[in-house]
Parts: sequence; structure tokens; C-alpha cells
Amino acid sequence: MSHHRRRPSSPSPELAHPLDDDDLLHEIMLRLPPQPPYLLRVSILSNRWRRLATDPKFLRRLRIHHGKPPLLGVFSCTCGDISFRSTLDAPYRIPPERFSPRPPIRSIQTCLDVRHGRVLIECIMRSQSQVIVWDPITDDRRVVAFPPQFLRAGIVHIHSGAVLCADGDQGHVHGACHSSPFKVVVITSYQHDDDLFDEDDDYEPVVFASVYSSETGEWSDLILTTVPARGMDFSLRSTLVGNTLHWPLKWNSPFILEFDLEAQSLTVTQRPPGAPSRDDNAQIIIQAEDGGIGFAALSGPCLQLWDRKVDSHGVATWVLQKTVELQKILGLGSWIENNKSSILNYVEDVNAILLRARSSVYMVWLETLQSKKLFESNFMCIYRPFTSFYTEGVFSSLKQKQLITG
Repeated sequence: MSHHRRRPSSPSPELAHPLDDDDLLHEIMLRLPPQPPYLLRVSILSNRWRRLATDPKFLRRLRIHHGKPPLLGVFSCTCGDISFRSTLDAPYRIPPERFSPRPPIRSIQTCLDVRHGRVLIECIMRSQSQVIVWDPITDDRRVVAFPPQFLRAGIVHIHSGAVLCADGDQGHVHGACHSSPFKVVVITSYQHDDDLFDEDDDYEPVVFASVYSSETGEWSDLILTTVPARGMDFSLRSTLVGNTLHWPLKWNSPFILEFDLEAQSLTVTQRPPGAPSRDDNAQIIIQAEDGGIGFAALSGPCLQLWDRKVDSHGVATWVLQKTVELQKILGLGSWIENNKSSILNYVEDVNAILLRARSSVYMVWLETLQSKKLFESNFMCIYRPFTSFYTEGVFSSLKQKQLITG
């Protein structure tokens, strides 16, 4: 009887740990929230995780995956001074000096707009105006001379303006546009002196606009329209919806100024006819749920949300969608008086509004109507929300130390 010797089985290879797979780790990191603290936390676990978290190709995928950048903080503007306040949770708040503009000597600065990671500043120095486009993350500055078309028309002051990324490549995600071309839109108006005309005289103020392109280095020809309102003024807060910028006209005016970036045209449309108009700080243009134009307004102790619907004949109608008590949104225990609340700005990339109630600033997400208290408020400040993918810079050792100890 023969006996066959059993061959010893070869030892089974050790099963690889799932986290040893770089591709799998990238997929996990891809699903982290876009705020800087989350990538920062995983990057300090090991050199390997840091290498994966800072890989430029991965960071590009991260931006595409999330689509829109998170809110990093707000620029506070008051009395010619511009400062930054981070809205990230401690201990990851970005120090104010990290995003601190260096003003030219003996100048007066006005923050006109913040969008797509850039800040638009009007700087008046020696009675001459110029526009500065500033990238807070890279500290790159582009000084743009005052529109010569304005000067030839006798216009020496900008009423309002907007800055936006001009990169139209498919797949481009705003919020890391450091090397992308940009556009600047400035608007102002010419009005007759009321003292020179009788009240019965029929005239309409003229609104002028001009567009600067960083690709050509030139301003466009003047674009103009008339506005059927006397004594009108512009809100400093513009809202970009699609390819159109919107400015609500101030002083209880029932009109909205719209600038179509593609058609290079100015038009004037009506605000919601039933919307409250107790003051200009109680309303703002927003993006509606369907991607069209919306309107947010404070009415007594309530927040109202409106949508503009366009029928098959092109006729636009405003529809009131929601009315919600501020007390419930903010989780407060008592009613909020009219003079104790105001809408500060609209955060386009987050679809939220900055809202002041009593002495605090809140962010209210319009889809869920959830809120978060950000900080105590200075009633004299204008607040400009700053959204960006703060990724590449956050991983250097110096900035990492600042974030952890800030």
C-alpha cells in the first residue's frame, strides 16, 4: 500500500489592508466636506496621507466633486477700512492678518464686491480713482485704471461694481481661479439737479456701465439705460444668477437693475409688487430653487422668499413661496423687532443669506432654513462673504501652524 506524501501548502499571502490602496484613500478623501479643517486633519496623520491630500490632481478632482467652494469668512468694510473675519470653527479659524489688504498710502478704500475668490476695491488717492482686483489667497493684485470712457463722459465716481471669473472652459470650478482671467463690471448714473427742474418735468436718470477684461486689458464702450426713478441710488450688493448681475435700486425704489454679461446690455425690471420695502437692508436678490431669479425680504418678524416665474409668452410674475418666522429660523425665544434685523448679503456659492438679528450675525441656508450664529456684529459694517477652496496654501507648515493656533 503506497502512501503519498502531502505536499506542504504554501503560506497564504497576507491580505492587503484596504487603506493601503492610494486610489481608495483618494475616494474617501473626495467625500470629505470642502472646508479646510477636514483635509488638514487627514494630512497630519502621516507623510503618505499628506502626500495624497496635497496631490494637485486630487485637489482638482475635489473641486469638481463639490462644485462650489465653501464659505471661509467675511470681509468687514467700514470707514474706508477692510478687514477679514474667519467663520471656520476654532481652532481652524484663519487669522485676520492672513487675508489683510495692504492699502496704498493716503488712500480711501471701498470694497465694491467679493466673488470667485477675488476682492474688488475702489481706491481713491490724490483725488483720482482706480480699481484694485485682489486675490487674498495668493496676494496677487491687479491695479486697473479708472474707465477712460467714464472720464470722457464727465463721470468721476463709481456707484457700484462686480468682479467675476471669466474662465468659460468646460469643467472649470470657481473658487480656485488664481490664474484665470476675470472681468470687472462698474456702474454709475447721471442725474439732473432737482433744483434746476420743476417737479412736473419728465426726465429719467441714465445708468452707465463698462466692463473690463483682464485678457485684453481694456474697458468696453459705455453701456447705458434709463431708470424711471428720481433720487435713485444703487445697492452695493450685486447678485450673479446665471450670466446676469442684479442690483436692487435703493431708497424704496421698486426696481432692479440687471446687466446681461453675454448680451452686454442693461435693463430695469420690477421687484415683487407685494414685497415689503421698509428699508434697503431688508431685501436682497437671491437665486430661486429652479435656478432663476429670487427675492428675499424681511416683513415684520418674518422672512419672505419670492420666485420670479416666466410664462410661455415671456411674461414674468413674482410668486411668494415661503413666509417663515425669524424667531423659529434662528432658534430664539422671542420676537425680533423690525429695527433689530437686516439682511446683510447673499452667499451665492452656499445659497444662504447673512442676516443680522439684534447684535449677532447668522447664516441662514435658504433650502433648509437652518441657521448658524457666526459672530457678534458691528452695526456700521458692510459684510462681504468670501468663498474659496483654500487647499494648496493650507498645507504649508507656516500656514498650518497659523490655522491650528489661530
